[in-house]
Amino acid sequence: MSHVIVGTAGHIDHGKTTLVRALTGIETDTLPEEQSRGVTIDIGFAYWRNNVTIIDVPGHERFVKNMVTGVCSVDIAVFVIAADDGPMPQTREHLGILNLLDVKRGVIALTKTDLVEPDWVELVTEEIRELVSDTFLADAPFLPVSSETGDGIDELRAVLESEIEAAEARPDRGVFRLPIDRAFSVRGFGTVVTGTVISGSLSSKDEAVLLPSGDEIRVRGIQTHGQDVESAHVGARAAVNITGVEIEDVERGDLLCEPGYFDTTYMIDVRLHALADAPAPIKNRSRVHLHLGPREVLARVVLLESDELAPGGSELAQLRLEEPGVAAKGDRFVIRRYSPVVTLGGGIVLDARPTKHARLREGVNKGIRLLEAEDPLAVLKARLQALEWASATLGDVASDLAISEAEAHSLLDQLQTDGVVVTFASGGQNRYVHAESINELKEEIQTVTAAHHEKNPLAAGLRRRELRDQIRRHVEEAVYETAVDTLVGEGRLVSDGPLLRLSDHEIEWSGDQAAIRDGILKDLVDGGATPPDLSDITSKHAGSPVNDIVEAMRSVGDLVRLDDGLLFSPQILADIETKMVSFLRDRGEMGVADFRDLVGTTRKYAVPLLNHFDAAGITERQGDVRVLRGD
Repeated sequence: MSHVIVGTAGHIDHGKTTLVRALTGIETDTLPEEQSRGVTIDIGFAYWRNNVTIIDVPGHERFVKNMVTGVCSVDIAVFVIAADDGPMPQTREHLGILNLLDVKRGVIALTKTDLVEPDWVELVTEEIRELVSDTFLADAPFLPVSSETGDGIDELRAVLESEIEAAEARPDRGVFRLPIDRAFSVRGFGTVVTGTVISGSLSSKDEAVLLPSGDEIRVRGIQTHGQDVESAHVGARAAVNITGVEIEDVERGDLLCEPGYFDTTYMIDVRLHALADAPAPIKNRSRVHLHLGPREVLARVVLLESDELAPGGSELAQLRLEEPGVAAKGDRFVIRRYSPVVTLGGGIVLDARPTKHARLREGVNKGIRLLEAEDPLAVLKARLQALEWASATLGDVASDLAISEAEAHSLLDQLQTDGVVVTFASGGQNRYVHAESINELKEEIQTVTAAHHEKNPLAAGLRRRELRDQIRRHVEEAVYETAVDTLVGEGRLVSDGPLLRLSDHEIEWSGDQAAIRDGILKDLVDGGATPPDLSDITSKHAGSPVNDIVEAMRSVGDLVRLDDGLLFSPQILADIETKMVSFLRDRGEMGVADFRDLVGTTRKYAVPLLNHFDAAGITERQGDVRVLRGD
């Protein structure tokens, strides 16, 4: 049977702790100050059967942050209201928090009924029903009880048993996470942390990581409900004995989790809901106390759709944290005003690793809204689309969705089959990018290349880096190379040495440029094995774009450019190659002087020519001579 967490909620002195004691026989106020003052200060725990934990929370307004810690992982709420007081400020605040944390099931316990007349109970009951009418407690069981006389306790216990049986199993995303709500040291054992396993499982001897510190730890032992166990699974309250850190290194709100899946963040994208009875609108840039599970950090609310969020309203927002936090998509949170502290709202995490967004940008907001889908496949599509011209690894996907790598791999395979995702290898691992993003980038590459051709009609193309630098927004290097290689493979782009050009690009010569081109061709042919070099040609055609013309001629095969600015007619170069190969077949080897005399040139040309034939794979150098490659 699955573990179930039951949590109390309600105003101070409405009898939550007394009720838990009446139900279980366990005193949850264990701190000396709690016992001396009769006031619950921190969360307390009572175990009811092997699979049920009851968490008792404080009701005083000063300790609402501890209340949030207690109820952030509950499956069933026992909403406690004293009959002699009726609904009070923290009654309403606690109800709002339970709603914000998306608690699904609950029971209303009207306590201290022994202190009032039956007619008063009826009046208070009507007031409570009105209070909860628009909440998850609208149809919840309602039980008048007295912890002092025992009236209604058996009935409440029976109703809770029924609710526990009906509670749905907590969804398990497969990756272990345990937000820490307590940490202490036990003599002879060392550091012990406790919390609720909100996903995955943990076994003795497992390795885990503590965030936000990043400390690596090993599990020495695990207890649930005071019993030693080999493993703890989703939904269980667990006490974990760990090694690798000291007690002073652990704080409430730290996360014990599976290595490799989670990291700290200073920003989260959220769907933010303002409480209907919030004391004021939530203004853009408001400073707030952010409660992510048991962790509390200060943050700024950046509203993405307006300048202020009215009570009862909802919109997209980015929370910018002042300290590192840890979150995953789907996590619930609460925000409270910086000062005076009061609950303003809360919501759900949509992206735990976003970039910083500009406000009031519908394109940005549209992408974030796609992340609100409940279908993990739809969320993954939206997440990849939001990356634009960047890619994700399998580990990135698993971390973003807080799922196992096996599940992430299955989702990616399905998207690849559907043609939604493009996969490519980079850095020794597969990377994934949305197909629409690749197609958009390919169009951008072709547009930039076409503009370059129009602006530089003599240029054979442009270098890969030059092209990338002209793209209008940031593009990941590996994604860019994948898009270029795809265009080349499709025949829409030509890779010519270091240059890229459109496949239909043709150099356009003006009359003057064509005349210079023809003159260069004639000079190279007439020059034979001792043609004019680039400096000679530049001097002859001073004031003309000689470099552009020469590069254009090279790109279409009108000339061959060697080292040291030497230029040759392809026809002359072929004649020289024929003579050289014939000589080597007869003699077997050739020195520089042999080559010089054979083709009628000078050493200035002979050495670069021989290097050219070496690079072309026709000859190879052996000491001071050349031989035919392969002989």
